Amino acid sequence: MHPSDLQYLARHGTLWMFVATFAERVGLPLFVTPLLFASGALAAMGKLNLGLLLLVTTVACLAGDTLWYELGRWKGSALFGLLCRISFQPDSCVRRSELALEKHTGRSLLWAKWLPGVAHLALPLAGAARVPRARFHLYNSVGSIAWLAVLLGGGYLSMRTIDWLGLFAITARWAIGAAIVVSVVMAARSYWQRREFLKSMRMARISPQELYEKVRAGEEPVIVDLRHPLDFLAAPRTLPGALRMNPDEVTKRWGEFPTDRDIVVYCTCPNEEAAVKVTHQLKDLGVMRVRPLAGGLEEWERLGLPVDRKFSDEGEALVMVNTNRGLAG
Repeated sequence: MHPSDLQYLARHGTLWMFVATFAERVGLPLFVTPLLFASGALAAMGKLNLGLLLLVTTVACLAGDTLWYELGRWKGSALFGLLCRISFQPDSCVRRSELALEKHTGRSLLWAKWLPGVAHLALPLAGAARVPRARFHLYNSVGSIAWLAVLLGGGYLSMRTIDWLGLFAITARWAIGAAIVVSVVMAARSYWQRREFLKSMRMARISPQELYEKVRAGEEPVIVDLRHPLDFLAAPRTLPGALRMNPDEVTKRWGEFPTDRDIVVYCTCPNEEAAVKVTHQLKDLGVMRVRPLAGGLEEWERLGLPVDRKFSDEGEALVMVNTNRGLAG
């Protein structure tokens, strides 16, 4: 940040910080952290009011966060598909957010803003998981205020001991250049990882129509729902007769799968990530008659095929369950 930027921030002050904070929280590619730090420094110089800054940035932050939460309640997993299409590393980010939210039942919102890849996705996930509004607003408000107070306070206190204007004047050019280089390298690395991931996802799949026809013809494929519990909360239904198991459980209990029947695994994750990974793992273990369902549950429902809200409990032995009697009927 150049000293002239600080002067601009001082002139437009509080209103600009409200706009910048809200824009960052709704998902625009802004890096608001240095702006908050610089605003705290300007408050120490008497150019801005620290208390007013904390108030308006908190309001902006909570407004943007509430928007994502309500969208999550409304759209559920469909919203994650949109977020995944605009992210270089969507799959791992969604999974990290799900695990954090599941483990702490909303309390992860207290520190989510400090975690890359979780800060934005935790909000619609909380909505999709039907975290109560009162709990969401309590945890998110405390976490947001703490996040903003640390950044604003850090800038305010550091100004007491360091001449930041002079430091910026000396280091601005090379610091900005270094930041750009690092950003480009990180973006290129993420893009390469994304391409490698997509290459690994290329494998034979079974279409919903083909699966449905197999069942109607009297075959009895084993169908496994690999969705995370939070994904199930957002869409509490399965393919008829499907077993609900997490991916780790499937690979641990691979010996229970019948060898004389087809196995179909599905999820709602981007690119059928979990289903494809489980398919690779089962094939490596010698279970060859396994394929992921193309498009997962979303494509199945889009085609108007039947779904079932009744499912076998997790942990029930696979070989003891007639998984598709409901489909065949």
